[in-house]
Amino acid sequence: MSTDLRVRRAGSALVVAFDRPEVLNAFRRRTYGELVAALDEAARDDAVGAVVLTGTGRAFSAGTDLKEAGAQLAAGSDADLVEQTAALQDLTRRFTGHPKVIISAVNGIAVGVGVELAIASDLRLAGRAASFAFKEVHRGLFPSNGVLYSLPRLVGHGRAVDLLLSGETLGAAEAYRAGLVSRLVPDADLLDAALELAERVSAAAPTPIRLIKQAMQRVWELDLEEVLDLETEGLLTCLRGRDVLEGVRSFTERRPAVYHGD
Repeated sequence: MSTDLRVRRAGSALVVAFDRPEVLNAFRRRTYGELVAALDEAARDDAVGAVVLTGTGRAFSAGTDLKEAGAQLAAGSDADLVEQTAALQDLTRRFTGHPKVIISAVNGIAVGVGVELAIASDLRLAGRAASFAFKEVHRGLFPSNGVLYSLPRLVGHGRAVDLLLSGETLGAAEAYRAGLVSRLVPDADLLDAALELAERVSAAAPTPIRLIKQAMQRVWELDLEEVLDLETEGLLTCLRGRDVLEGVRSFTERRPAVYHGD
């Protein structure tokens, strides 16, 4: 049973809420294990089309539980610290490689692991009370979880360097203008907006959703001709499946499509 998370189904979405509001949903080892279990549950369930992450209370997640981390730092060897870092980095791999769409509905403070997991998500929505910060330089730490890779791709190299070196806190409106989040909604509407987006994504054909997720991880390292080849490969994969026929038939018959994932 989860203790650090609240996990529930809402339509075709699996809603995963960080649920330690008394410590601003700080992230500890137990949280990691429970989040992995929730992601695995979503991957196995064909009725789940998207995972919606959010937080309980006034934070999405304020990052690593420094009380637990301090004890581990004092007692652990370099090998232990490398292992702990690798476990957190594995979450980024799980997010980017997950067969379902990951949507972060950032409801409040997102710092450290919190903002890193939001960035690793496929889609990011923010309520107007949300804030984002990379405070590692003010804690004697180094950014992790793929931020050095993904943050510049979202906000540009110069803005990413500024955020990482200054530790400046971005409010929701500024984060939206910077491209850190793609949608800004009133706080009271945040979860409903995320669930509506999850339903829209879940109603699409699973194969192109999966292929687009995979392709968007590669396009920054490819030249134009390689991207065109990638498009051809993806299009052929879709055309060889049954779902493209269902998509056409549902359109001409003016009914919702029923996709099978092939």
